[in-house]
Amino acid sequence: MEMDKVIGKILDGYQPACVVMAANELKLFDQLKQPATAEQTAKALNLDPEATERLLNALTSLEIITKENQTYHLPETAHEYLTTGGGHSLQQWIQLSADLYPIWGQLSSFIKSGILIKSIMEMLGGDSHKMRAFTDAMHDKALKATWMIAREIPVGDAKSMLDIGGGPGTYSLEWCKLHNHLKATVFDIAPVLEVTKNYIETYNLQDRVETKPGNFHKDDLGDSQYDLVLMANILHMYDADMSKTLVAKAVKAVKPGGRIVIHGFCTDENQTGPLGDTLFSLNIGMLTEGGRAHPVQEKIDWLKEAGISDIRHFRVDAIPTGVITGTRPA
Repeated sequence: MEMDKVIGKILDGYQPACVVMAANELKLFDQLKQPATAEQTAKALNLDPEATERLLNALTSLEIITKENQTYHLPETAHEYLTTGGGHSLQQWIQLSADLYPIWGQLSSFIKSGILIKSIMEMLGGDSHKMRAFTDAMHDKALKATWMIAREIPVGDAKSMLDIGGGPGTYSLEWCKLHNHLKATVFDIAPVLEVTKNYIETYNLQDRVETKPGNFHKDDLGDSQYDLVLMANILHMYDADMSKTLVAKAVKAVKPGGRIVIHGFCTDENQTGPLGDTLFSLNIGMLTEGGRAHPVQEKIDWLKEAGISDIRHFRVDAIPTGVITGTRPA
């Protein structure tokens, strides 16, 4: 492909994202569960009719909605992903992307200074509603990965699981749903666990999934207590030294013969791919002190130094892609 076309495609890349983010914010997808004209949609949502038509046409071009005889409709197959209450709703994930959009606009400032633009906690602003939305977004994003990882590793061999920084408890809940003998503990800060408890009730797994409030930087995680220990979407929040320390603490909680699983963003050795991970490394750099998508080999070395063997790395077709797992010798 010619360079001008390559650059042109990249420069246009933000526009479809803005279309989806605006439609999500305006609740267009909910409105289009039933076919409607642009004028009907605009009236129902108190929008400008002509501008609404332009947005609906763009959504049609993106093959998200359909248009027939001046009537627009969200296909039923998309309802569970894009509408309120959908089983795999992406609404909160789309909103999180919208919240990050202004941060990316300050990328050059980050490159000049190396100083984060805005911390994640500052973004949430101590707002319980934003915290809930962020945690919901993490649940929506994690669902696909939980199923794919479960196909690759023997989750069913474990009877006890520790989900470190587990947020909504997605991995614990999905894996306990798959394996009736598995019990899990979701470890996170108390405000997040209030949301976790809601998810546990929704899954009706109160008898097998419990919560444990704490700070994994300061608090003990247990000593040889769990068959399976998971660290998902944690290490890329911190620099290498802190991440290495957290891995060692997590390994200590694994029973001899048990397994540890690390799921998160991680680049290849020269840190130029995969593309999603290199872009995330830029993103998290603008939001944290020292966070990055650590190279795969670096994470493997942390596990080896902590005493883990039979280490395996693979990628899943989900977000994030990177999985590293190994066992603590018996």
